[in-house]
Amino acid sequence: MKKILLALWLCPAFIGMGIAQPTVQNETYQYTLDLKKVRNDRISVELICPAIDRNTLNFNFPKTVPGTYSVDDYGRYIHNLVAEDAAGNALTVNRLDSNRWQISNAATLYRIRYDVEDSFDAAGRHAVFEPAGSNIEERANYLINTHCFFGYFDGLARAPFQVRVLHDADFYGSTALTDADASATEDLFKLASYNELADSPMMYCRPDTAIVQLGEMEVLISIYSPNGMIKADFVANHFKPLLDVQRQYLGGKMPVKRYAFLIYVSDKPSLSGGWGALEHSLASVYFIPEQAQEQAIKSLKDVAAHEFFHIITPLFIHAEEIHNFDFIDPKMSEHLWLYEGVTEYCAHHAQVKYGLTTEEEYMGVLRNQINISRQYFNDTLSFTEMSRNVLDEHHSQFGNVYQKGALIGMCLDVKLLELSGGKYDLQRLMRDLSKFYGAEKPFRDEELFPKIAALTYPEIGAFLKRYVAGKERLPLSEVLAAVGVRFESVQRLNNFSLGGIGLGADLSIINVSQMNAVGKQLGYLLNDKIVRINGKAVTPENFQETVQALYANAKVGDKLKVSVEREGAKGRKKVHHLKGTMQKIETVRYNQLAFDPNATPQQLALRKVWLKA
Repeated sequence: MKKILLALWLCPAFIGMGIAQPTVQNETYQYTLDLKKVRNDRISVELICPAIDRNTLNFNFPKTVPGTYSVDDYGRYIHNLVAEDAAGNALTVNRLDSNRWQISNAATLYRIRYDVEDSFDAAGRHAVFEPAGSNIEERANYLINTHCFFGYFDGLARAPFQVRVLHDADFYGSTALTDADASATEDLFKLASYNELADSPMMYCRPDTAIVQLGEMEVLISIYSPNGMIKADFVANHFKPLLDVQRQYLGGKMPVKRYAFLIYVSDKPSLSGGWGALEHSLASVYFIPEQAQEQAIKSLKDVAAHEFFHIITPLFIHAEEIHNFDFIDPKMSEHLWLYEGVTEYCAHHAQVKYGLTTEEEYMGVLRNQINISRQYFNDTLSFTEMSRNVLDEHHSQFGNVYQKGALIGMCLDVKLLELSGGKYDLQRLMRDLSKFYGAEKPFRDEELFPKIAALTYPEIGAFLKRYVAGKERLPLSEVLAAVGVRFESVQRLNNFSLGGIGLGADLSIINVSQMNAVGKQLGYLLNDKIVRINGKAVTPENFQETVQALYANAKVGDKLKVSVEREGAKGRKKVHHLKGTMQKIETVRYNQLAFDPNATPQQLALRKVWLKA
C-alpha cells in the first residue's frame, strides 16, 4: 500500500525585509498549480526543480499511463515550456517529440514554467478518453488527472514530489490524498514518486460530497453535475449496499484506509465518443452524461463495482512492468486477464453471491460475456500474447478483457472449488497472492503461473498454460457442468412463432427482414400494428402473457388470426384480419446457459458454495 504522508510541511518561502525569498532547491520536485489564474482555457504550472548534477536532461510527460492501454501523448497539451536558472535567465530547451523536452546546462536549472491545455475540448488528433484526461472550466470545475499536469526528469521518477494547489475558498479538492496544509485556499500533497503522483487524481469544484464508512475505511464520493441532476448523497445511498457487499467479498477487512470516487457529469457530448471510468489504486475517475440520477445509478454502480475492486489488483498484485512503469516507452504485462478480467468477474460475482442480483440475472451476465467474446473478438488468440501487444497489433482486442477475461476468472473460481471440494476459491487465491507479493513486491510475468500452481493445484497451472497462454477456447461446458449448469454453444429448437417480426413498444411492426414462413403466410407489412390475436385484444402490457398462453395450448395446424391496424393510401387506418395456421419454426440460439434440473447433489452443493455466501 502506498503511504499517504500526514506530516505538516513548512513553506520554504521566508519573508525578510518585506521581500519573499526564493524557494530553496532540494531533492524534491516542488510544484505549484494556481487554479485562480486561468487564461485562454489554460493553467500555468511552476516547478522548482530538484537539484540536478547533469548538463543535459530530458523533461517528460507520459506517452501512456497504467489502466488506459492506449497511446495518448499527454505532452501535446503542454505549451510555452521555459526553463530558467536561479537568476531568471532562460536555458536552452529543445522539444524532442510530443512528450519530451531536452534542457541544456541542466546543472544550473532552477525553475520550469509551462501552460496546460485541457483535453476535454481540445481540437486535433484522437481525443483522450475523458476519465484519463483533464478539464479546465474557470470557476466551475478542474478535473486534474495528475499525469496531464505534472512531468518528471529522466532517471528521477522515484524522487519525492510536493504539489501545492492554490484555489478559491469556496472550492474543495476531492482526492484520496491527505492535505498537509490547513489553509482554506491552499492544499499541499506529498508523494513518494512520480508513479504515486500519476496514480492520484484530484477534482476541484464547489463541493458536493458524501462519505461512506466501511469499517475503518473512508470512501469519498465527489460529484460535479453542472445542472445539479446527480447528487452525492443519492449516489452514496446506492453505493453503500454495493460497497458493503464488496467488503464481505474481500473477507470483511478492507486493505486500504481511504478511497475516492471522482464523478464528472457532463451536459456536453463526449469528445472521445465514450463514457466510463479509469481506475487508480485509491481512486477512480468517472465521466458520465448528465441525466436523471435514477436513470444513471444502475450503470454507475456496475462500473464502480469493477473499479473499486482494483484496490486488490493491480495495487497488491502486479508485474514489474506496472511497478516500474515506463511512461515514455511502456512495456505491457501479459496478465490483463488478472488485472481487468478477474476484477470484472469479481464485480459481478460479489453481487450475486451476496444477493444484490439473482442467479438467473447472473447467468444472463455470463451469457452476454460469452456472446460478445465469441462474436466480436478473436476467441482463440492467446490472452497473454494479446496483453503483451495491447498497445499496438492487438489493440482492437483489448475489449475482450471484460468478456473472456471475466470468463477466465469464472473458470478458475469453479475449478478451484471443484478441486478443493468447495474449500478454496478465487477469492482466497487473490488474498494469498496479495500476502505473498503486496504493493512493493512485483512479480515477473513468467513466474505468475507457476506461483499460482504452487499455491493451488498442478491442474490450475495446466489450465492457465492451455487456455490463457494457449489458443484454445475456454472449456465452458466442462467447467460449468461441475456446478450443475448446462452450456450449449448451439441450440436448435422447434417453437411456435407469430412470424419472426420485430415489434416496437406499441406493437407496431418495425422489422420484417427475418420474417419466417408464418409471417409470410399471414402477410404482415411494415408498420402494421397488432391489435388482436385470435380475437383477444392485446396491448403492450398483456402481449407477452397472451402469446405465452397461445403457445401453451396450441397444436400444429390450429387456426391463427392476427388483426392489425394498417394505414391505407389516403392515410386512413383500417383493421385487417390476417389468417394462417399455427406452425413450429426451427430457431437457432447460441451460447445458452441453464440450470440443470437433473444436477447431482454434489453439483448442487458446489453451485451453492459458488453462488451463495
